Amino acid sequence: MKQIRMMALLGLTLLMGVIMTSCLSSSEGDNKATQTLVAIYENGAFTQQGGGILVPVNSSFLPSAPGFYLIEIEYDPTTWSDNKLNVTLLSAPQKVETYNVVKGTGEGNINLYTLQESSSTQGTLAPSLFNKDYLVIPCIFWADDVNSESEKEQEIKKHHFYLQAPADMHNSEGVLELTLYDVVDDPETERFGKTYVDRIYYIGDIINEFNVSNSVKVSKIHIKAKVNRNTYETISGSDDFFDIDLTPFQ
Repeated sequence: MKQIRMMALLGLTLLMGVIMTSCLSSSEGDNKATQTLVAIYENGAFTQQGGGILVPVNSSFLPSAPGFYLIEIEYDPTTWSDNKLNVTLLSAPQKVETYNVVKGTGEGNINLYTLQESSSTQGTLAPSLFNKDYLVIPCIFWADDVNSESEKEQEIKKHHFYLQAPADMHNSEGVLELTLYDVVDDPETERFGKTYVDRIYYIGDIINEFNVSNSVKVSKIHIKAKVNRNTYETISGSDDFFDIDLTPFQ
């Protein structure tokens, strides 16, 4: 059984519509480092996954509205104090779209590649909580094997990843079951490449609805999907799942 407990992380790098790579670097002899990550902006500061507060020392790039943003920062990692870190914004933050959980019985027209994967270059790709209201899912999927960045962007735009909750929210064991599926614009196209794009889903409302509908609160999110890791096929595949423990937020 695959299960993950929420832990404080230094940062999270996401791909939102384009293939991106985080950069963490430091020069010999100093403590300066740079990183690209997604964080929530509000009241002049960014909150990263795990709750760390990033306080920009330059205000020229600050967003005009709260929300999720992809940010590029420079900082001294030795200066963390009281869960806060002063950072320099290296460019204007890019707004990141968030998605709502849908309810019903919809289904995809193409299998995902897998729900989690580990590699030496990407680390571990797996669903995780950004905070108690937002869930991050790396959607690892079959893609048209294209080369240029513009072609990759167009391929990603064809895939629509839905996170679905059942119409009947009753579950006496405190398990919220969610289904991830991919609806692609052209399912007839054979896809033999693999890539991923992270999606952020707002789960606050669906958790509140679950808690109201049951005598117990949500203690675990059970994410399931139909996947096919070894062979590209749009219909057949195997059921896979991933569990996330919510007890730290109760």
